[in-house]
Amino acid sequence: MANLSYSQAAQKALERERERVREKEREKELYSKGSVAQSINFVVDKAKGEFCLDCEEKFSLYLATILARDKENSDWLDEDIEYIDNITKYLKNISEIAPAISEDTERAFLEAVTCYCSTKLKYRLTKLNDTIKLHYRNEHVKSFEDLLSAKNDTNIITISGVCREYYKKVRYNNNIPTKFKEHIKKVGSYAVSVIGIVECARNVQYKSLFSNVEVYRAKPVIIKNQPIYSWKNIIRRFIDEDKYNRFMDGCSKKPEVMERISQVYTDKATQKQQPLDGDNVKQYIYLHAEMNILAFLIDNEIKSKVFIAVSKYCCYLCGLYIDLARKHGYRISFSGYHMKLYGRWILPHVKNKDFKAGSLKYILKCLDRIIKQKLNHDDTKSLSADPDSPGNSPDPDYSDGNYLYEYVGSFKVNNNNTYSFSRR
Repeated sequence: MANLSYSQAAQKALERERERVREKEREKELYSKGSVAQSINFVVDKAKGEFCLDCEEKFSLYLATILARDKENSDWLDEDIEYIDNITKYLKNISEIAPAISEDTERAFLEAVTCYCSTKLKYRLTKLNDTIKLHYRNEHVKSFEDLLSAKNDTNIITISGVCREYYKKVRYNNNIPTKFKEHIKKVGSYAVSVIGIVECARNVQYKSLFSNVEVYRAKPVIIKNQPIYSWKNIIRRFIDEDKYNRFMDGCSKKPEVMERISQVYTDKATQKQQPLDGDNVKQYIYLHAEMNILAFLIDNEIKSKVFIAVSKYCCYLCGLYIDLARKHGYRISFSGYHMKLYGRWILPHVKNKDFKAGSLKYILKCLDRIIKQKLNHDDTKSLSADPDSPGNSPDPDYSDGNYLYEYVGSFKVNNNNTYSFSRR
């Protein structure tokens, strides 16, 4: 009996190991096909959103805007942790004394946000500046420049406030250059967020919520050397050699496709492109923030209504996973998804093996469909360029928020919190 029990245990261990290997193989296939799909069909469909949000959901979106890190796919830094702790402290203090107002605390909150978000905000300001130079003759661009000049202030959060004011005026005007209005909204989103957060913290009906706030920092999940099958290996699973050569000829005539291929298959460590027909191809992949949160909900079987707020719309693969979770009873809501497909995406490793296996099968099926559809066109006319998707920037509220400018007036001027538009 002892020998039989040992034999059974060994057999079970062997079966577990074989299943682990099969699972790793399926994941390798998933990440390989994700890389190919991103290269040939980066934008799967039109962006979907924005959904109607209630006050609590808007507040969550405001927080996501000001808490977004410069390097989102990296470990938490000490400055990140300190910033989150300070923001938590400021908001609890503002709420605790409401309806009285602590100008010192609100000013400290605003200055902390301005400093922490300066890199992202300056990047968006540069995008806006480029668009202004492109459309400098447009009457709406000129009116915005006049509004900005009237403030006579180079502080980045002041400029964000001006963008917020201007966007409220032109939000429904379809005669304004699309790119210009889009960048106005993105820059203005920081002022929208800080004003919205302060207004919520001042609201006495939310006192119990702020006093009981708990912060959980999920550990980023990053795999730096995930083995994947080569570009050619995956595509040859769908078409023969002759059709592959014709397909590659079509791709070579589309610079935007070749650029994406180069980006997708460039080794992050060496910054060199890996061979498209090589045997030792690696990929740098990471778990998206909303997937990290959703994995926690699934592992703890939390099926109450949950709004997941992120600083960007969800990508195409995150959208697929969220839709599948909903079918399993998880009441997940979010602000929208941009339908872009990113190959450097990690499938959440949830404890529920059936859910994990089902999600892997489902997403592989969707990727197969995308790749097959594109490979059916020898002339590659169906390969899409990179259209811009709307950002996840929150819409402006309708409070005046003028106290923002009063607080900024006492900030110390430095290169981190100022921005000057270059003239055409």
